[in-house]
Amino acid sequence: MARLGIDYGTTNTVVVCADRGRYPLVPHVTDTSIGRVARDIFPSMVVFDTVTGSLRFGAEAERSLTEPGAAQRHIPIRSLKRLFRNYVDGMRFATEFIPGGLDMHDTFRQFTKAVHASIRASGIVSAVEPLEIVLTWPANANGAQRHFTRSAFRDAGFTVIGTLNEPSAAAIELADRIVHGNRAKARQLKTTIAVFDLGGGTFDASVVRINATDYTVLGASGIETLGGDDFDEALARLFCDKLKLDFDTLSPFHRTLLLMQSCREKERLGTGQPRSLTLDPEEIGLPGETVKVTAAAFEKRLAEMIAPAVEKLAEVILNIGSDEVETIYLVGGSSRLPVVGKLIGHRFPKIRLYTTDKPFTATAMGAAIQSTETIRVHDVFARNFGVIRLADHGRREVFSPVFKAGMRLPARSESPVMTHVSYQPQHNIGRLRYLECTSVNDEGKPLDGLRPWSEILFPYDPGLPINDQFQADRIHVRPDLEATAIETYSCDSDGIITVQISRGDGQSRTFEVFRQ
Repeated sequence: MARLGIDYGTTNTVVVCADRGRYPLVPHVTDTSIGRVARDIFPSMVVFDTVTGSLRFGAEAERSLTEPGAAQRHIPIRSLKRLFRNYVDGMRFATEFIPGGLDMHDTFRQFTKAVHASIRASGIVSAVEPLEIVLTWPANANGAQRHFTRSAFRDAGFTVIGTLNEPSAAAIELADRIVHGNRAKARQLKTTIAVFDLGGGTFDASVVRINATDYTVLGASGIETLGGDDFDEALARLFCDKLKLDFDTLSPFHRTLLLMQSCREKERLGTGQPRSLTLDPEEIGLPGETVKVTAAAFEKRLAEMIAPAVEKLAEVILNIGSDEVETIYLVGGSSRLPVVGKLIGHRFPKIRLYTTDKPFTATAMGAAIQSTETIRVHDVFARNFGVIRLADHGRREVFSPVFKAGMRLPARSESPVMTHVSYQPQHNIGRLRYLECTSVNDEGKPLDGLRPWSEILFPYDPGLPINDQFQADRIHVRPDLEATAIETYSCDSDGIITVQISRGDGQSRTFEVFRQ
């Protein structure tokens, strides 16, 4: 049996193997015109071949963009993870580019199977031993994303033995770095750190107290749509301005190539001090002469985009107390941008910054360590979860919170957190509309990061069959229903929520709120 940590990232997927106290990166091998090439990452890219109707994944997808005739037959889907952050039942994506669209479930499951096959082909694991994994996801990932991701990896043949929020996994990896891989010393470490995790598509900030093998998240926040993809697009748009091109009207193929080239130029900022960033449009099939954007102009734009993330970090740290935090750990590929360290160093000059030359491996490494070590992670629910209810006899709607942001999640070995809500039905069928949000105002109304999800229609009327499927047009007022309905909510260690609804005649039904 092989134990692995997997960080399914917006831009790249990273896999680390736990091997008798060592944690090597799993290489992903690709056949190229110059022979077999091994890479530390599996690109989170999909390419749809319009001629064969087939999909390609990872490095094979990237290489297919350079094949003869690729612009006419290949449609790239860059950063697959971002496309299902707004996941709802039956959602299809890329319909504006691909006739009929692609089924999200099937595409992502094929992607996870491709990752599974690549791990098998690496030579680090045998062809038959079971693959047990600890899977990471953003702290701000909503319930639907968590359920969807976990089930897809299971369907691909992985046994998911645990999950971690990405900043928590990074904290485990940092502890290992601090003691230089000495696990005995790691089990005696006591410190409090802040994790600034800026990846390809999301940003998370967490403060974690490390006490030997107990990792307690004291606070967490984040931004759902901020990362390297946004920075790539910002530079691509600056290039387009120089070329007098409209970025939004480019074909999916040329837009992807432009973003990939912008990404390569952006990454030069982290490896040196270039005065300018350059694009030769002919290399990606666009008209025009070579153009340049000054590094200073781009870094100014980056600073504007990253400033809200620094403030999110500040909110979390100041809520705990800046004197408590000894280290700020910069992880995620985008944290290598020099402007990140400058902004955080200026905001917190007295707190030590810790960086690494491979920030993209931190979460997968931490997950791999947890897969074999006895480490208890006490995480928090990063979002407010609740239900829209009718008030004043149906004259207005109110948000009724069920689980609030900051609520302590149970550890892997602990029972789920449960809460009970009593409700006096006013209709024959209850229309329960659930949502999540990152914050609420003083009146309790949802504010930032609002995510509505599929409804549950539940028959409060004892005369209606408990397991039937209902439509909203069958709902009507029933003020004569005297019995109280009971809703019992359960939140597990993965942050996935279920609800059991019981009506007056004692019958009940259980729903997973974010079901596939």
